[in-house]
Amino acid sequence: MEIEKSFAKYIHYTVKQTLGKGAQGKVKLALDGEKEVALKFVQFSKEIEKEMQIHRGLNHKNLIKLLNFHVNEEYTKRSGKKEIKSCLVYDYMKDGELYEYLSQTGPFKEETARTFFHQLIDVLSYLHGQGLAHRDLKPENILFKDGQLKVSDLGFATFVGGNQGDGVLASFKGTISYMAPEILVRQKYVGQSVDIFAAGIILYLMMTAQLPFKQANAKDQLYNLICTNRFDQFWAYKEKSGIPRFSNELKTLINSMLAFDPLQRPTLSEIISTSWYQGTTISNEIVVKLLNARKLKIQAQQDKENLQKLLDKQKRQAANQNQQLTVGIGNFKRGEEDITIDLTLKRELKRFKQTDVILPFEPNLIFVKLIENMDKFANKINYVDDKKYRVTLKLLQQLHYWFIQNNEEFEMAIQLVHGPMESTVGLDFELIKGNGLEFYQKKQQVEDMLLQIE
Repeated sequence: MEIEKSFAKYIHYTVKQTLGKGAQGKVKLALDGEKEVALKFVQFSKEIEKEMQIHRGLNHKNLIKLLNFHVNEEYTKRSGKKEIKSCLVYDYMKDGELYEYLSQTGPFKEETARTFFHQLIDVLSYLHGQGLAHRDLKPENILFKDGQLKVSDLGFATFVGGNQGDGVLASFKGTISYMAPEILVRQKYVGQSVDIFAAGIILYLMMTAQLPFKQANAKDQLYNLICTNRFDQFWAYKEKSGIPRFSNELKTLINSMLAFDPLQRPTLSEIISTSWYQGTTISNEIVVKLLNARKLKIQAQQDKENLQKLLDKQKRQAANQNQQLTVGIGNFKRGEEDITIDLTLKRELKRFKQTDVILPFEPNLIFVKLIENMDKFANKINYVDDKKYRVTLKLLQQLHYWFIQNNEEFEMAIQLVHGPMESTVGLDFELIKGNGLEFYQKKQQVEDMLLQIE
């Protein structure tokens, strides 16, 4: 007899699972009849009311659609416990967010990035034409559905006329890494110009999967190069650190969008008229295929992590019963008795366990190279001789790279493991602390260095 799975209920919505959690509250996947929707649960306030009033009158193909909103309605948990909640109801963005794609699968090729940039500029043109500034453009607020980019979260959106009707704003709104310099120094600012600044950072991100600088502050060493018009030094440093070489047209566009002086930034119409913007884009059909391929890669990684958690749980359960783990996935040993781990789990772990890099060298050589080149990637390095076993591969050495810039700490672990054949070594990378985009950048730098060994 099949047992029907119970779900939480909110008014007439069937609430299925949590999609994420933001500053305002949880976002959950729900069914409105047969239609999938996203419920953003919030504490009702004047700010939320303003967001609803702004969003409800907007309609653009590259803007997430607000379908409905509910104030102080009954929410019934699966346990039967009832609560009163308010929520905004959005169209469900089934293809994920830009941050996830960049942090887990790397940058886009130029034509793909240009295609998405077109869509971003198109929706900004619409919002600005409606007299609105978004003020919180970032990869986490850029979603995808059916190959189309969708800007979300209008929580910081406001009318560009300002409270005094003079066309300037003063509120300290946004996310630090994407804020224009005039916001960071608490000056009054023009809403359209700060959106253009954030769009420039997003364009750079789509091409590199890394931020151009920590924040747009003159004290930031990299942004200072832009502030003082030392663009050649900025790009020389970036290219040395491993980003692809940009065309002069793209560099000029990004330089202008990230200008310290807001009066030096281009308007949207000037951006559209640039030669780089007028370049080749790709069809929506190809975009869908590209995103689907990246989604499969992300899902495989998530499956691998989930399966590893299951194995770790079984290890802990075995340890609690005073059982000793032998090498390999297959068995726990207790005297002469074998306790077999679930065979499905075993098969799936073998399928999803993928070492990041396999190199045809002795482990000691790679270990020495990582230490010799540490100053390229880190301020400090530490390593341990760890005799633990990781799935079927014996851990030879584990190194930790630390990197501190602008008082922000980044830590990455590199584990050396036996390769699949004699005289080969594998490397597994793990982010311990810091930003996922920076992790991808550092990982690529280390891989590129090792692949040049002769």
